[in-house]
Amino acid sequence: MEVLLSYTGPLKYDTIGLLIHRLKDKASEMGLKLVLYKKILLVMIESLENVLKYNEHFNDKINLQKQYLPTFNIQQINDKYILSSSNAVLNTDIPGLTRRISLINSLDPDGLKKLYKETITNGQFTHKGGAGLGFIEIAKISSEKIVFNFEPIDDKLSYYRMQVVITDDLQKPV
Repeated sequence: MEVLLSYTGPLKYDTIGLLIHRLKDKASEMGLKLVLYKKILLVMIESLENVLKYNEHFNDKINLQKQYLPTFNIQQINDKYILSSSNAVLNTDIPGLTRRISLINSLDPDGLKKLYKETITNGQFTHKGGAGLGFIEIAKISSEKIVFNFEPIDDKLSYYRMQVVITDDLQKPV
């Protein structure tokens, strides 16, 4: 297993930009195929934007921040790239996140396309400012189902973990 990118700490848009540059440098150094790089990049951006959206409730909890900082990692195991992210979320957000990801995980590629079209045309946005397209985009790219769980922190917060696998199915020479 090789760690391609690892970050733990407060997350801001500037941080996301820095991590994107790190990934670009690492991809160039590794000679990663453009198609694979774009898949990893898209999942990375969607994952980090989700962390950013849900992390806003955590900023005033200084005593918990040090123990439950947001994290993001990309690891390579053979032809698989495992993208993992974690962050604190409000317990009240857990049912909606669970419902959304479970629905997405239950769909085949055609079902994901249909849900994407429905989501993009219905114009409904969540209180977080998104329409839920990020998880659909992630699922469309992922080689496996999105793995996620919640670890209780206290009566208001839990620590959310998500893992996405992207397989380099283009390893064969063209």
